[in-house]
Amino acid sequence: MKIENTLLRICFIPILYIGMMICSSSCTDENEKNDQNQPFKSVSVEVDKEKVLAEVVDGKYLSLSFETAENFSEAKLDIELNDGYELIFPTDINKADLANYPVLNFRAPDHRIVKYWFNIFSKAFPIVDETKIGVLGLPNSVTVQNSTKEVLVNFNKSLMDMSNVELHFDEGALMEGAEIMSDLVYDFTQDLTQDLIIELGGIDRPYKVRLNVATAMGDPKSYGFTNVTNNFVDTQKYPFVSVYTANSVVKVPVRNDAPETPWSWDVSPDRVPEYLAYIGDWSVNRPTETINNTLFAIATMDVKKAYASMKSNNQLQIAVKDAGGLITMSGKPIGENTMLYWNGQILSRINTGEAGWRAAVGFDEEGKVSFYNASIQDDKMIRMPNYESYPDNYLTTASDWDVISAACGHPWLVRNGHCMTRLEMYVNDATNWEIALGEAWNGTRARSFIGITYDNKVGCAVVADGMSTCQAAWVLEKLGWKDVFYVGGNYYMANDFIPTLCVNGQLVVGDMNQQAQYCVAIDAK
Repeated sequence: MKIENTLLRICFIPILYIGMMICSSSCTDENEKNDQNQPFKSVSVEVDKEKVLAEVVDGKYLSLSFETAENFSEAKLDIELNDGYELIFPTDINKADLANYPVLNFRAPDHRIVKYWFNIFSKAFPIVDETKIGVLGLPNSVTVQNSTKEVLVNFNKSLMDMSNVELHFDEGALMEGAEIMSDLVYDFTQDLTQDLIIELGGIDRPYKVRLNVATAMGDPKSYGFTNVTNNFVDTQKYPFVSVYTANSVVKVPVRNDAPETPWSWDVSPDRVPEYLAYIGDWSVNRPTETINNTLFAIATMDVKKAYASMKSNNQLQIAVKDAGGLITMSGKPIGENTMLYWNGQILSRINTGEAGWRAAVGFDEEGKVSFYNASIQDDKMIRMPNYESYPDNYLTTASDWDVISAACGHPWLVRNGHCMTRLEMYVNDATNWEIALGEAWNGTRARSFIGITYDNKVGCAVVADGMSTCQAAWVLEKLGWKDVFYVGGNYYMANDFIPTLCVNGQLVVGDMNQQAQYCVAIDAK
């Protein structure tokens, strides 16, 4: 039995050996044939001094796996070609843009074009599935550009608060082992670009989170505005300043069919909602008009470059020409009651309608502009939130407002992207009544506004004539102003007041000699 087994083994081994030789020879011939059928013997790619050998996935794809490489727009290629093949793209193998064009084009001996696409993986880009990233409560709001290491959040002004945007990463969004090291709640009100740090393999992999507010920013040209920035500033020196003007403004919702200062007692109760309809009460299909023979001027500056301040004096009387500032705008008419706090001094405690608190614009030591319901308490400014119902005691909701200057005004029509209704205006003014809607608010008067845009610019706007307060605010909101605050204008007690805007010492609209209780001045940092 042992002999039979031994003989069998002896006989089997040479047969197996011969079979292996035949298979080996056949497989080698087949591999060589396959190698000759593809354009290259090998492909290596170097990025950021890290060089890897590409793996063939199939007849169309190559795989590259990196540890730290990021800059795939300037890759170096090392390709060993098979006989008869020619690389025709990229044309510069020392500076190949694989970030945008991850493909190799070869010309075969029979003149066919053969393409191979790269599947590129790098631990420098730990985000692997953008569909599993979103703003909390809002799916499909995020896209990822790994080539630039950007997470792009598409802003929805009706559903998002840009001061409180929270990202959410579902399982599978990141490479295995990756860990988020950053706070995922972002405030974009000062800068539309924020940091995101993801750790992988013991190394921080930084991304930028950018809020895309394009859909919230209307095109000024579509409403009749012209960019006239070059007429007022050197755009190379001040690329962060913009000036627009319009003599005709199109697609503006019509004013209420009412006097310039309508009162509820003028009509029957059932007509009051229409008679006193405010910007937030207007329907989307409200009739529109073209407003001709006016001058609507807007000047903006990036908040990161702007230092905004209030210019005044103890006499509450300053001319626009004396206020300084790269962008300068008149404030309240002289004689109109308004709570005024200037350089830490209380110049006036009295508002129209004897309102103890009211919406206000404030300026802090860093030159930032902010808006709150506000009052004066113990000789300093205090601020309150927006109210959904009239407060029994506003002081219980008040906190210190860290500003060096502030002025009350009415109305504050657009608040953090929300267009205020008539009733909302009432409960956010101490009068809790129609005085909160402003002076001559439905008339075609000259007016001035200050505000902040979704793309983080501080803006001043003056309309010379022909628009109601709500109409002008509606236009500004459509142009991307998330806050629109009425500063001052002419009305029955100040018919001769001319709201004025100048840029770089040049008049845009109004009268440089116009005097006001204060002026707004915005300088470049």
